[in-house]
Amino acid sequence: MKTGVKWGLILGASVVVWTLVIHGFGFYTTNLAAGQKADVIATILPIAAILLALRERRRLAAGSLSIKESVVTALVVGVVSVPVTAGFLWWYHHYMNPRWLDLLVDYQREKMTAAGAAADEIARAEAQQRSSGTDAAQLTGALVGSILVSGVIGLIGGLLIRWRDAMARSA
Repeated sequence: MKTGVKWGLILGASVVVWTLVIHGFGFYTTNLAAGQKADVIATILPIAAILLALRERRRLAAGSLSIKESVVTALVVGVVSVPVTAGFLWWYHHYMNPRWLDLLVDYQREKMTAAGAAADEIARAEAQQRSSGTDAAQLTGALVGSILVSGVIGLIGGLLIRWRDAMARSA
């Protein structure tokens, strides 16, 4: 479990650093199009943290990991990262960039208007975005998303480890 906790804290810290760097480039204030792309690229962070945790667990176990061990390790990484990331993002959204939701809504409205969306469609999208931007929605999304994403990455990582180990044994 220590490995999962360590990598969960590293993942949380990497999200904090990533957010601060991206904010420094104006991607969450003046260049939201780039921010949207940066958010997609940021999916590398949990993938890397979990795969590195699995690699470390495998090394420490001096053998292969079961699928269950891989998934549990990944879930620990994900769950441990939640308080760090959610706490920081709460602070970020309330103090460092309190206009983030308005900026994002405005950006999406402009994008939909340029694409020719109807006014009622834009209004529905704005309402949805505002409801998903509440503190409760953000925290729920962080927790549920972390569990789901971590579990899937752990399952895939565990399968890859088992496959790689099988290939090494047969060579």
